[in-house]
Amino acid sequence: MNTNEISELVPGVPKGLEVGLRNYWYPILQSGELGREKPVGIQCLGEHLVVWRDERGSPAVLSDRCPHRSAKLSLGRVLEGNLQCALHGLRFDSGGKCVLIPWEADDSPSRHEVHARHYPAQELGGYVWAYVGDPAKFPPPPLIDEVPEELNHDDEFLWFRMPTEVWRTNWLLAIDGGDGFHAVTLHAETQAVKDGTWQGGSPQAATAPLAERRLKIVQTSYGVRGVATDREGKPIHHGHLLDVKGDRFLFPCISTNVIRPVPGVDPYVSRLWQFPIDDSRSIIQRFAVQRAATTEARERWEKLYTEVVGPRFKSISREDAMIAESQGDLVTARTNEHLFEPDISMYEVRQNIRDAFLAQLSGNRMAPSKNSLVWPIP
Repeated sequence: MNTNEISELVPGVPKGLEVGLRNYWYPILQSGELGREKPVGIQCLGEHLVVWRDERGSPAVLSDRCPHRSAKLSLGRVLEGNLQCALHGLRFDSGGKCVLIPWEADDSPSRHEVHARHYPAQELGGYVWAYVGDPAKFPPPPLIDEVPEELNHDDEFLWFRMPTEVWRTNWLLAIDGGDGFHAVTLHAETQAVKDGTWQGGSPQAATAPLAERRLKIVQTSYGVRGVATDREGKPIHHGHLLDVKGDRFLFPCISTNVIRPVPGVDPYVSRLWQFPIDDSRSIIQRFAVQRAATTEARERWEKLYTEVVGPRFKSISREDAMIAESQGDLVTARTNEHLFEPDISMYEVRQNIRDAFLAQLSGNRMAPSKNSLVWPIP
């Protein structure tokens, strides 16, 4: 396909990209959100999906539409690990194969005439993952090859998951909001703290008056980063590390930040997935992780997360959502913007997402960089 002939929703956004990058693994639910008794209906990348657990307790994902008469399968029942349609009782296994038509003999060949669309699914790291796309055209790679390193090593790392969130914004605007210099201003009252070794409890806020604070732009190994200072240029502790490994963004929608939340503690890594429900709502999955291979290290990290990082995450996420939702729809936001030089790293992310979308139209799938899936703290 000639990608030059693809129409655009707005400059830089080919039509279809507003509802996501297909043919990648997505953390569609947290494990605790999926029980064994009932199916769960969700929407992801504009597609309606039904998720349930089979007889082994493994997650299964199908299109949320019965191939018989189009009733939602998520209204049905889980029976012996199979999914029964609520309307006429057809049953489907985890691969979408019809295993029972209740008015036919159990071995009726009519079962082979219908098939529910199946999506590969796995469970890892406390999440239920689905490969949303076309497995026949782009066979799914192993999940462990396309997620951050730490999710494959729970004996060495400890992560804490934030609850699943829904933002009323397009996923591309959500990702835009993760640029490397917004935090100095947007999170000034949430993230900036006084110097001095943390002794436990809620840290003290930075004392520099907001009117006296400034933003210094620096180039790092992973792009533009903003550094908070006072009027005289003295740094204010905001926590972002400037020397890390890998890229801040990787496909399909993962943003990484390395943060020392208060002076004198080990830094942690924030991993953030922002992907579309549809063109105006996005799913947000986020966790914070430290390398913690010993009991002592795990206890120390749990205390830091409980007293500092977890509460701060909640505030930061509210602030990020507030801004993203304030920008309106994707066309309005992109049409009315004026970019400055520090926006270059964000613009490069936009171009990378666009290139990945267009590559699939030409039969190629851009995989996330292996170098960016490794633990980013040197």
